Amino acid sequence: MPWRTRSPAARRAMTSADAPTAGRRRRIATWMLHGLTASGAVLGFLALEAGMRADAPWTFFWLAIAFVVDGIDGPIARKLDAARTLPRIDGAALDLVVDYLTYVVAPTAFLLSAGIYPAGTAHALTAFILVSSLYTFARRDMKAESADFRGFPAVWNLVAAGFVATAATPWTAAALTAILGILTFTSLKTVHPLRVVALRPVTLALALVWLAATGILIAIPSWQREALLAAWWCATAYFAVLCAWRSAMPD
Repeated sequence: MPWRTRSPAARRAMTSADAPTAGRRRRIATWMLHGLTASGAVLGFLALEAGMRADAPWTFFWLAIAFVVDGIDGPIARKLDAARTLPRIDGAALDLVVDYLTYVVAPTAFLLSAGIYPAGTAHALTAFILVSSLYTFARRDMKAESADFRGFPAVWNLVAAGFVATAATPWTAAALTAILGILTFTSLKTVHPLRVVALRPVTLALALVWLAATGILIAIPSWQREALLAAWWCATAYFAVLCAWRSAMPD
């Protein structure tokens, strides 16, 4: 009997019968999602291993994949209502553990091994990164109501990639590291490109420009370098101005 010709009672009975199957499918999908998030630990370890060899292309290759995984697992988790589907698994805690490895530990190992900082300052600066970043991951007000991050959000993978892409001088890298580390403890608003609604199309487009330019500058340093650097600096300036503008706005 076609669905639309069944009685309301029959349709309700079929819906009730299908509910356990739908629930199982949702639980399986949620376990798979947590597995996807957990794969970031492996990607982070591969990046860490490459970073300790000061191998920039492979370090940022693995970190780029981890970055994509981190970008897609959140929306999927919200769609699956993961916290309610598998209440015994804290997906947010899992995500934070993986993020600390991929956003902080692995890129910091690269910064130390690659000699990015001036001699005599490297261990102090990398220790500062590791400790200050813990504040970001521990603070309960990490995100504002507007979905902006509060303070510098410990995206040291992006910072390290920027140092390599622009061939930053050791003292420039050291100064920027100190400034960003200090900004971690402030209420500066750092825009979340995916979740902040204002100017989102422009922000997403320039985020992609920044990521593409950075990746090419690392993988093929001599290819269209001047044009890529111009695009990189334009995108960086946009984000700097946008964060300053949003920081001046009330919560």
